[in-house]
Amino acid sequence: MQWRAAIWITGAFRTSPTEDVEAIVGLVPITSHLRKLNGRHHLQYASIPLSHAINSLLDVQHAKNFTPHRFAMSKLIAKQQINLKSPIKDINECLNGIVEYFNPLHPIFSSGSRVVGHFSSRVKFHSPLSSSEDDLYLHLQKLNYVFNMLQVSLHSSAVIANSGVKKSHAASAVAHIWVDNSNIKQLQMHSTHVTPNKAELIAIWIGLIHVMEINDMHDIIVITNFISVAQKILESKVNPFQNIVIPLVTKIKSYLSKDARNNIYFWYCSSKANWP
Repeated sequence: MQWRAAIWITGAFRTSPTEDVEAIVGLVPITSHLRKLNGRHHLQYASIPLSHAINSLLDVQHAKNFTPHRFAMSKLIAKQQINLKSPIKDINECLNGIVEYFNPLHPIFSSGSRVVGHFSSRVKFHSPLSSSEDDLYLHLQKLNYVFNMLQVSLHSSAVIANSGVKKSHAASAVAHIWVDNSNIKQLQMHSTHVTPNKAELIAIWIGLIHVMEINDMHDIIVITNFISVAQKILESKVNPFQNIVIPLVTKIKSYLSKDARNNIYFWYCSSKANWP
């Protein structure tokens, strides 16, 4: 059905590749759209109030201290749980993969408290104009210039975030702190069952928290391979990284409010660029 709509909009031939026509029209593939809706659906259940009746049907760890219903998942025998086909079972299984705490009404996400709204000129994100080699080269040249300029100042520092997830689901997050052309500190954190995005966010988190506590640091650049993850720090939406985002945004807001000279810049640098 989506292919027919794309063909009708573009007037292309019926033999045109489906993905190409959908890309020209700007239609998101229906499978990706359904996957997104399914993910948001389960995130919604992770943030339902404590008094919601569905809590009584879930496992004990998801029931939020609610008294289990007599038909709750926790009261079913193993054979019943295997043969059961119910949305509650799907929700329960997906919640097992969500361990973060959600608070969609936290004051930090309100329209009058967003960091971007108050400090839009002092928190910036820099990425290449496109994925072409020329734009990537120009972007790296600018990054080299900014990094070298900050390193000659005693009031500037850089956080180079790096992360990796192995096949064993073990993740490592590393933040290198650079001040005055020297790597003054290397912070590491290890965890299991963490996505690459969250591992990178943890690396940014531990690096920024450390640098913002150094006195008289007015300019901070954060160099990361996941610029889209860095942008989630200042989003006002509910996301799986909220338990990291809330304390980090609170710290950033305090840092920027303390001195009008304080700035934070996020720069994209691909791990394949062999940046020296």
